Amino acid sequence: MKILFRFFLAAFSFYGISADAQQLFTTTNIQNAYKNETRDPSGKPGKNYWENRANYQINVSFDPSTQLLKGSEIIYYENNSPDPLKKIIIRLYPDLYKKGVERLSHIAEKDLGDGVQIESFRIGDENITSFGDREKAYRRGTLLYIIPAKEIMPHSETKFEISWHYKVNTGSPVRTGMVDSTSYFIAYFFPRVAVYDDVDGWDNWSYNGEQEFYNDFGNFDVQITLPKNYVIWATGDRENPADNFSKNVLTKLNEASVSTNIIHVIDSTDYTKNDVLKSDATGIWKFSATNVTDFAFALSDHYLWDASSVLVDSSTGRRTIAGAAYNKIHIDYFDVANQAHQTVFYTSHFYPKYPFPFNHITVFDGTDQMEYPMMVNDNPTPTHKDAVQLTTHEIFHSYFPFFMGTNETQYAWMDEGWATIGESVISPKMGEPEDEGIFNKTRYEAISGTDEYIPLITNTKLYSGAAYLANSYGKAGLCYYVLQDLLGDKLYFKALHRYMDDWHGKHPTPYDFFYSINDGSGKNLDWFWQKWFFGWEYPDLSIKKVEKNGTNIKITIENKGGLPLPVYLTVYLKDGKKIIQKYTAEVWEKGNKEKTFIISKPYAFISKIELGNQFIPDKYESNNSWEK
Repeated sequence: MKILFRFFLAAFSFYGISADAQQLFTTTNIQNAYKNETRDPSGKPGKNYWENRANYQINVSFDPSTQLLKGSEIIYYENNSPDPLKKIIIRLYPDLYKKGVERLSHIAEKDLGDGVQIESFRIGDENITSFGDREKAYRRGTLLYIIPAKEIMPHSETKFEISWHYKVNTGSPVRTGMVDSTSYFIAYFFPRVAVYDDVDGWDNWSYNGEQEFYNDFGNFDVQITLPKNYVIWATGDRENPADNFSKNVLTKLNEASVSTNIIHVIDSTDYTKNDVLKSDATGIWKFSATNVTDFAFALSDHYLWDASSVLVDSSTGRRTIAGAAYNKIHIDYFDVANQAHQTVFYTSHFYPKYPFPFNHITVFDGTDQMEYPMMVNDNPTPTHKDAVQLTTHEIFHSYFPFFMGTNETQYAWMDEGWATIGESVISPKMGEPEDEGIFNKTRYEAISGTDEYIPLITNTKLYSGAAYLANSYGKAGLCYYVLQDLLGDKLYFKALHRYMDDWHGKHPTPYDFFYSINDGSGKNLDWFWQKWFFGWEYPDLSIKKVEKNGTNIKITIENKGGLPLPVYLTVYLKDGKKIIQKYTAEVWEKGNKEKTFIISKPYAFISKIELGNQFIPDKYESNNSWEK
């Protein structure tokens, strides 16, 4: 514990506070990570930081007429940990559709089947032939446990070879499945090694259809075989487009890769003229992706495709191709490629002001609202506003969790909160501002302070429903808004970029985020984190009293809920003019319950005072107004 204490002491000294100052509650697994120096209380990765890695070579075929998906894969698994691995956990996400598996998502009877059928499984030089022996290999939920004859030693690479098949769901879409009779979005389809990390060891949470995901980074080389009349979109760069696309489509695709204008890479006339695919198309499509956490693909024999490119990094000249693949009957999708283009531009240059991390992004007209590296599965929407907000939200996930590698399963706010604030900031750039400032603000206000209210730091696996939506989206997004207001734009982005620079391609925890922002801003914000993430405080500011103060006005604001919020005062004068006074959440840093503000105007000139604005949550707005 002496080593750990020295770490905390050093962190406290950096911020200029004493070692006996209150610190955030730190769970034992994080304490152990500090002790082992895999992580550092400054918010940086520790000198002994490690993460395991799996590189995949996948060969898969899919027949839409039978819904049969067959695959074989080679996994090169790197055990970079200091631990010998006595067991291996393989994730079989499609087993969500297996009969008898515990799940929270509703699955229609017609979509229930036998799950992933493993035809062969080899680890190193050992063949696994049975999956019902708890001493060797067995299945539980959507997990496959392998106990190999030989431990996987530290700092070694092990080869897995797996062949498998399953039937893709035609209904009950939970992030994957049939869109229409000849269009599919295929996700979470291949067996993969679960995460083994320095904080929790094996991630042994069985996927239930509700929580989201946590995967290691790796490289993917994927070959997909389809009927020859299908077009495919996928994670990764196209390696053989000339094997399948017509010269007409190839020309337009090349144009889209350098043009800021929307190019109709595949339009209706291309289908009419039978000029989408070559007459001798192979039906074999190859893709490669480097340092990503997942791979997904989609296919159709009638979808249109619009695309353009965006300069995302001025220093290198790197561009990203942004596009949409869609059914022509969904008119809301006619503008989605433009929305994707603008989102990539604004994320790169406005918020979070960080070059878009991938070479392309495709929004696919699907059945869900879900993100993947370089792919988005978005259902059609009734209005342009809905389309804009959905597109910006899902594309923003390219940063969180796919660039930052966060554990969505345990801490959904580490990705959904960012996508929520990203959506709220970027959508107005396209003329579609959020109805209430920040999505789910009302949900958060409704649940805050009730018996359903749960501290944001709580492991997401332990709650769901209203609390999940209110916390992971609303409260987290609002927190980032308040934090930016507190720090100011310059310092906020400096701290955020420090966090992104240090942790992209890695697995940051909440504590890494907190202390990285502290370190990057040069401010000890533990008082802020404590109340927003660890405490039960809720949003409720009120005007307690208004009185004369000499020739000025003295306004006393009470923080009845205890949550550190900005104070936004609008003072209306009798002549119709108004004065706006803004104060950051820092006014509550000392834990005070009241704060007095002086307005330099004679009391007699005042007609009304209002507290708050559309961006600041407040559970009880009835006490936010004062009139003479």
